[in-house]
Amino acid sequence: MVPGRIAGRQRRVLARTIALCLIAIASALLAACGVRGGAPPGTPGHVSEANEACATLFCSAEAQSDSDPRCAPSCKCGRYEFSEPDYNEQDAYALRSWRLLNPPKPLPSNPFDETPAQDDDSPAYCAAIPVAPSPTARTYRLKTFPTERAARAAGGQVTHRGRCGACSSFQDLATYIERRNLNRAGRRCGMRGMFGDKTQLSCLENLGFTEACAQIWSFNIENTRSKCMGTCAATAPTKHKLPDGSLNACLACDEVNSGPTFKAFAGRTRRRSGLSSGIARPCLDAQGKRAVFPVQHYYLTRSSR
Repeated sequence: MVPGRIAGRQRRVLARTIALCLIAIASALLAACGVRGGAPPGTPGHVSEANEACATLFCSAEAQSDSDPRCAPSCKCGRYEFSEPDYNEQDAYALRSWRLLNPPKPLPSNPFDETPAQDDDSPAYCAAIPVAPSPTARTYRLKTFPTERAARAAGGQVTHRGRCGACSSFQDLATYIERRNLNRAGRRCGMRGMFGDKTQLSCLENLGFTEACAQIWSFNIENTRSKCMGTCAATAPTKHKLPDGSLNACLACDEVNSGPTFKAFAGRTRRRSGLSSGIARPCLDAQGKRAVFPVQHYYLTRSSR
């Protein structure tokens, strides 16, 4: 082996060792200082009093057995009830068979370097409008509408709540369906960037994301690493949520510091798309509005099961 390559490998190993030591030190210091709390009241990761009307927290069927009895792939909050369909590989394959005619352009810069975005509660719905629904050449466009009725009137089918963005395509939707625990997969890709590896973005693309969606995920990881690394080091051994269902300190930090900008540029998120994950989340927000948008992802093939 070439001596230069050996030296390069040794430097990378040394850098990783130093980084791990720093994480361990930060974890010990923060734990000693009592950095244990989860999401503060009023923040997105907190389970508000409005959720007392709900019979469940929203999580995937796979995570249900590992969480508390209230965790389920459904929401039951008085008149508001929604059960997530049991999507499978065929459903993901069907989504990937569609070709988007107006894909989002790659992000020109890191949006987290700009003024932090605020949560936008204005009504908006991203809908898929079929152009050629033939099984041999399925094409569609994405368009943002102010109401669900307006989307239907234009021949569209709502695919998620909120404006269309970098992750609104069917390809990205299929990735969300196929990978229920993107938090874990994202961490693995993030570790590459943490140690100076330039393949963080390609790692995310290899999960199945489109280029633009992989970009906003990568920028999100970098921002959370910058703002929440110490907090996450201290909470690494803990579960995703606290006994009251609120997010732990690490996930709450990501939700507050990265969540609004991510949602503004990504468009699609799991709960906006009616998709559960391995992390139990509340069905209602702090204002008592639906945090999980009830939508089924069967497009011109079948209406339900």
